[in-house]
Amino acid sequence: MLTIKGLHCGYGGNSAINGIDITIAKGELVTVIGPNGAGKSTLLRTISGLLKPTSGSIIFDGQDLLAIQPDAIVRTGIIHVPEGRMVLGRMSVRENLVLGAYARVQDAKVKRDFEHALALFPILEQRIDQQAGTLSGGEQQMLAIGRGLMGNPRLLMLDEPSLGIAPIIVEKIFAAIADIQSRGVTMLLVEQNAAKALAAADRAYALDLGRMTASGPASALLNDPRVRQAYLGI
Repeated sequence: MLTIKGLHCGYGGNSAINGIDITIAKGELVTVIGPNGAGKSTLLRTISGLLKPTSGSIIFDGQDLLAIQPDAIVRTGIIHVPEGRMVLGRMSVRENLVLGAYARVQDAKVKRDFEHALALFPILEQRIDQQAGTLSGGEQQMLAIGRGLMGNPRLLMLDEPSLGIAPIIVEKIFAAIADIQSRGVTMLLVEQNAAKALAAADRAYALDLGRMTASGPASALLNDPRVRQAYLGI
């Protein structure tokens, strides 16, 4: 579904990604792990069209993403849930969710996805008319994922969904990730919590200083002594 080859990208002349290759098959949950500054968020921003690479290619279901604008990338079915959640604080939970479907024809499928988001995160239904800015960090993360689902993603990209979240909420979020994949949504998960990410994923890539240091089945990386020492502290 997604093929990235020889990708180079950076900020202000400074390189953040150095020639990486990634593939994601339909229905897979692929994770990218690595420390702060590894280039993980840059990768997602480049796929979304928010950053333009200096070289390389990104092909999604046969379409060249580098040839189209970010709004058109959303319409291909690529939905990006960014680090930091970025909910609209003065808008209600309901309004944030509805906004996630801005690029869709308003039909019965939108209503179905709205109901799915609330079923996935029941606390959002309890807070439905509450301003998003008054939610806890964990609730805002649930809202951000729910808003992403409202875009009817073919590829859902999650950037650090466990960051700054209480452990009990992290468990709920990873349970939701498993549920979303079970419904046929392909997923790309960027996550510092390497143990949780590798346990959840089908395949994984380890990124450090913009370069790929390991790749393969997630279970193999989880048991790789180099990965365990570098990313799991074992």
